[in-house]
Amino acid sequence: MRQLLLFSLLLFFVSCGTQKQLQKLFVGKPVSILNKEFGNPKTVIDRGGEKVYIFEKIKNLKSTEISQGKRTLDPMISPMTQKTERFYFTVKEGKIVKAKLEEEYER
Repeated sequence: MRQLLLFSLLLFFVSCGTQKQLQKLFVGKPVSILNKEFGNPKTVIDRGGEKVYIFEKIKNLKSTEISQGKRTLDPMISPMTQKTERFYFTVKEGKIVKAKLEEEYER
């Protein structure tokens, strides 16, 4: 019984991830939907029978106070950072067959 519960929780967390949502939204759809959603691709890599479209979104994240759950005289503040999201879409015969997200933080 515990193994079944553990397995179902693991399956739930894997199926609700950002990567899985990206797959559900774009896989099987035409390439034209990417231009509407992300604009022009940053890079297009041709791999013989398929192409990989790479899109980037850059966000500046502001510094914020980190809550420690208690009152202190010297608050901890997270530094300002830049978040880069790279979306990789593998396209074969005009249809998206694979989608991948990569996030990178730079301080």
